Amino acid sequence: MLRGLIAGLLLALAGLPALAQGQPAPSRAIQCSAPLPSDQAWRVGSGFMMMEDLARHLNTSAPSLPLGPVRQTSKAVPTLEIAVSRPDWLTPAEWRHAFFEAVAYPDGISPIELRESHLQRGTVLPPSPQDGETVVSVLFPTLDSGWRPSSWQVLLLLCLDPVQQGASALRAQGRELRAYARQPLFVSTLRLSAAVGLLTVLAAYLVLAFAAARIHARQYEHSRRLLGPGAPAPLAYALRPTVIAQDSFGYCSLSRFQVLLFTLVLAGVYAYVMGRTGELPNLSQSVLTLLGVTLTGSTLARLTEGSPMQTANRLWLLGTGVLDPTPRLPRWTDLVESDGEIDVTRVQALLFSLFAAVALVVSGTGDLENFVLPDQLVTLIGISQAVYVAGRALPRDSAKRLNEEVASIRAAEQRAMADPADAAARKDFETARNAIASSLRDVFSERFCESRLRGLQPGERAQPPGVA
Repeated sequence: MLRGLIAGLLLALAGLPALAQGQPAPSRAIQCSAPLPSDQAWRVGSGFMMMEDLARHLNTSAPSLPLGPVRQTSKAVPTLEIAVSRPDWLTPAEWRHAFFEAVAYPDGISPIELRESHLQRGTVLPPSPQDGETVVSVLFPTLDSGWRPSSWQVLLLLCLDPVQQGASALRAQGRELRAYARQPLFVSTLRLSAAVGLLTVLAAYLVLAFAAARIHARQYEHSRRLLGPGAPAPLAYALRPTVIAQDSFGYCSLSRFQVLLFTLVLAGVYAYVMGRTGELPNLSQSVLTLLGVTLTGSTLARLTEGSPMQTANRLWLLGTGVLDPTPRLPRWTDLVESDGEIDVTRVQALLFSLFAAVALVVSGTGDLENFVLPDQLVTLIGISQAVYVAGRALPRDSAKRLNEEVASIRAAEQRAMADPADAAARKDFETARNAIASSLRDVFSERFCESRLRGLQPGERAQPPGVA
């Protein structure tokens, strides 16, 4: 008994190499058997066809499978979509049980001079054949290498399982290669397509930076005076997103930053997909909704854009020198700050926008036409935009309080100027002057000149900029 077990084990181990040789690696063979001559009896096959035999078969036969357009998708791994129609000689039942294989060889090689080394095997994703046209997806990782695009001949092979035809069981395990089709295809590379997308974003951003450098030249001169020798070059200063997305008062606008973010991301993804597929891609409904929400929010935010100060009070602050008349420098904190404090509605809108932009880059590059954002995320972005715009439109408590305090100090100044000997009027002016400092600091931050306010006297005015 023991001897029999040992002998059986040795025979099994000895037969493993032969078995491995009888089942070639999928990369060197396709899962179809070569068609046998009509005068030969059917026999049990291995289910595989070596590439050398496939090349020989392709050299001596002609394509007879109706093939539609072949297009490359935008996925990172080269993926081809091949539209194939059911041949007239194939019944719908046979068609639904069809098995596909795909190979490719470099364009320019004569169909009668194919060799094993020319053929590259693709991985066919399991299709669902329809009675009419069926789209077959094939992965071809070996077609994408380096930077330069290449031209290929793609062959789709139709294999049929004889068992499904009701034939003898002797024909089992032997899918037969019944027909194939050939179609040329120009394949782009992932590196080149990604470079096209990145260069598109870079070119668009540089154009915006050049425009911002010219528009905000006065602001840059002010920043150079503040920073001294460490000030960046004009273009380097304008390359900051905060400079490009700022409003007319020198604040980095959250709504403009969102529009800038989605515009650049979508432009890069669109250029990448176009470079990858060679076609102008369609935009999904989620992308259009996302752009619509951000553009609407930006437009409404601009309608409510304005200074929190009343004109008369703002002129008084500028005239007395309490408020620095030089241009304000935008900061990153403007995106989440409002009236000297963190605005959670801005934080929410910014975070959800960043999530949507990352999702567009990660998923949209693979299939921009069918890119879908969760409805909850789109709703949250819309709510955040609505709350953000409503917050800008409604009167702010700090601005309202500051306007009242400036009006109070102006009235006290007029009484003190009308009667310089009135000690009570002068005391009221000093009290209002000391009380207004905290409100000015909250609203205008670094533009508030506190030392100027402390020494301010009734009727005193600052010299205009540039006057000695």
